[in-house]
Amino acid sequence: MEYAVDLCRGHSVLQDTEGYLFTQDSVVCANLMPAGSRDRLLDLGCGTGVMSVLAVLKKGVREAVGLDVDERACELARKNAERCGIADRMTVVTRDVRGAAETLGRESFDKVVCNPPYFDFDDGTDGGKRASAKREGAANLADFIATGAACLRFGGDFTLVMRAERLADAVTAFRAHSLEPKKVTFLFPRPDAKAGTFVMTARKGGRPGVITEALYAADADGQESKRMKELYD
Repeated sequence: MEYAVDLCRGHSVLQDTEGYLFTQDSVVCANLMPAGSRDRLLDLGCGTGVMSVLAVLKKGVREAVGLDVDERACELARKNAERCGIADRMTVVTRDVRGAAETLGRESFDKVVCNPPYFDFDDGTDGGKRASAKREGAANLADFIATGAACLRFGGDFTLVMRAERLADAVTAFRAHSLEPKKVTFLFPRPDAKAGTFVMTARKGGRPGVITEALYAADADGQESKRMKELYD
């Protein structure tokens, strides 16, 4: 069943009660990625298109192209583009990420953003579409990064959100495709907790050198942090 969720600036997006649900991580990643009005953006594993929608509405990118293997998610992403009045600037492609560079166009994007499946294992249980969206299947993290790197122009940026324990996996995969990490934001649920996820931006052909920062979802009193409020504004 479809239902609407508020997103930003009076806009809402559709989700499916049985399918993938976007999370805070997608919203934070879309807000932290460096992008602007001159950029053509590729959203790998786009799900229902939330990061593409935010890229157009808040970052003002001239075009966003989403790709996902889940036909139902792609259907909702297209509906969300229509719903938010940006169908002329947002398109969605249904196919596996592996080998998709020829379909999408090599070195034809200025920015890539990606919220891939977080876990590199399958526990053997059938948790439905919502659970399977969080686990790597045939395509893994390296496949997402390889396709994004092939589609990204020299000097372009690839922004990824991933579980904190997979930091080394992300850096290794980025560097294997000439993507140099430039900024990492660690996301903490609160000041006294460990980082749960991180947002990393890597530059194609960039020089070594990375800056880090911390982002807290809530303050010590359990209230939403000022920075998080600013990102959701």
